[in-house]
Amino acid sequence: MRTREQSPELLRWMVEQYSPSHHEQAFSRALAERLEQRGWHAHVDEVGNTVASLGDGDTCVALLGHIDTVPGEVPVRLEGSRLFGRGAVDAKGALAAFIEAVELLEDAERAGKRFLLLGCVEEEVAITRGALHVRERYRPDFVVNGEPSGAHAVTVGYKGLVRLELEYRASRRHTASRDYRAPAEHVIEAWNALRRHCDGWNEGRTLFEQDLPSLTDFHTGAEEAEEWARANVSIRTGPSSETDALLASLGGVPGVSMKTVSRKDAVSAGGNDALTRAFKQALRERGVRPTLRLKTGTSDWNTVASAWAVPTVAYGPGDSSLDHTPHEHIDLAEYEEGVSVLARVLALLPAKSGTG
Repeated sequence: MRTREQSPELLRWMVEQYSPSHHEQAFSRALAERLEQRGWHAHVDEVGNTVASLGDGDTCVALLGHIDTVPGEVPVRLEGSRLFGRGAVDAKGALAAFIEAVELLEDAERAGKRFLLLGCVEEEVAITRGALHVRERYRPDFVVNGEPSGAHAVTVGYKGLVRLELEYRASRRHTASRDYRAPAEHVIEAWNALRRHCDGWNEGRTLFEQDLPSLTDFHTGAEEAEEWARANVSIRTGPSSETDALLASLGGVPGVSMKTVSRKDAVSAGGNDALTRAFKQALRERGVRPTLRLKTGTSDWNTVASAWAVPTVAYGPGDSSLDHTPHEHIDLAEYEEGVSVLARVLALLPAKSGTG
């Protein structure tokens, strides 16, 4: 494995490019140009993703990250060993580590492999357009999803997420009318039915297995001849959740319509595949006991899993509790450790028989 001068230059440059969701275009173009200068083959695809590759082997290792951040700038600065800035942890830290790890490999370690860097747009919003686009265009053999796990931990599962819109509409009536019920009451009745269903399902199950509903938005209104109530609901689901039965629990309230805004099933790694074993070996070689994490959020892994049924984990340096916060930062020693771990993992991954 090659040696490199430890430097935050690439990561700092990436963090300095402010790229909130829906406003990634300038950064995507600049990143593709920078990767070309570093020897990668890079371009910006039809939806704005940065796509780059290095190596020409038959075994494709997808390094799936996202180039967008949540809104809200964090002044970029270095305080001791801590680099502050929006995206330092979520998830430009992982994306920069991907790039530097691949570039550390010796020719013999790259032999038979092609490293496909996918810097996707719009991961931080409901419709993950970037990941949906690449899902249909590539068929990798291994996937590392760039999300903060900590340099000495690997994320082996994410909960699923269902987003719904509930609505009740009716002809306007006077509130003093006999048997009058406001539209809001009907929607709340549907919400309560959903909560009861989830409470029953969750009994005796671990947090990762539970269905966790949230009422995220509620509006009422009236027009000339009609009144209405509308609610947005999200449900964090587990890997064994019976999502169809969950949605059916909302059908018992007459007149309440339900629209599925988005649906992502939970994902988890098998635990004994070649990719997970490579991470465990790389961490043990560094004298640490591997930590395997299950997360209650979602990632682009959830989006691509249905099409990419291959060994997948999520990994990246940084403390995920700093995600989206006004003091987001990464410790540079942790970042360098993440680069080293990733480089060793990529070297350990097997190429297909007869390649390289």
